[in-house]
Parts: sequence; structure tokens; C-alpha cells
Amino acid sequence: GPDCCGNCGFNRAVQEMAHPHPQDRYRFWDLSYCTLRNLKVGNPFWTYCDNFRYGKTLPSKDETEALEGPITGSGLYEGYVRIPWHGDVEPVVSTPVTCSACGRKTESGISISHDSEALGFCTNRHYVEWWLTQHDDPRVTAEHLSTPEEFFKKYL
Repeated sequence: GPDCCGNCGFNRAVQEMAHPHPQDRYRFWDLSYCTLRNLKVGNPFWTYCDNFRYGKTLPSKDETEALEGPITGSGLYEGYVRIPWHGDVEPVVSTPVTCSACGRKTESGISISHDSEALGFCTNRHYVEWWLTQHDDPRVTAEHLSTPEEFFKKYL
């Protein structure tokens, strides 16, 4: 969506370049850093948060505001799904895992680093259900996400 970090005024790359020019697209990615949350944004066009500020209304230097909700990124494909980061830790999507929730092995799951341990999840739903055990945020729910049975039905 257009409300991604790649279009946000809190992104240092947007502040310096406005948008990625074809000849400098790698520079845009290298510069992508959220000045509000103080973290590197690895995939600015697939990363989001509720503090999105459209790039044409750039914040003044050192401007801050209260952080709203978690950072989110695109989850496993089941339509368009955004999943929350674990604090400042971005989930790795479409990677081989054994699910920490149900034990299912998949070549295309979600991995997250937690307490120096790599956890794996077979679906967006299992990841978000785990995430909710670690974070108290009533805006995040797993109810609309596919169960493993629904998600993997396409492979049967």
C-alpha cells in the first residue's frame, strides 16, 4: 500500500531523496531508516506503522510523536496480510521452518529471533497467536488469518 515506510516522512531516505530514482534505488534502500523509531528499515516498501506521515509533509528536524502500534510487514501470502514485528525485530517470511506451535515443517514459513532463539511458524495465524502472548495490543488479532489446515489446503 502507499502507506509504507518508502513513502513516509520519518524515513531518512524520503527526507533526503523524496523517492527512489531509478539510477539511485540502492541508495534509497541503504538510507531507509526510521527517524521516529530509530531503526533501520530493510524493506521500506513492504513495512508499515500507524505513525505513517506522507512524504510531502516532512516532519521538522528531530520531530517526534507518540509511537502508535507495532511496526508491521507483509506476511505469508493469503491475500494481502500484514503481520507485526516483534518489537524492533522483523519477522523473516518465506523461509524453511519447523513450526513452534504445531511442529509442521514447511519450506515457506515465518522465522523470528526471540531471546537468542530462532522460532518458526507455519502460518501467519500461528505467528500472530504467539506474538499476542508476548505483546498486549488489542488492535492485533489472529481471527481473520487462515488456520494451517486452510492455508495448506492448496497443497493437498
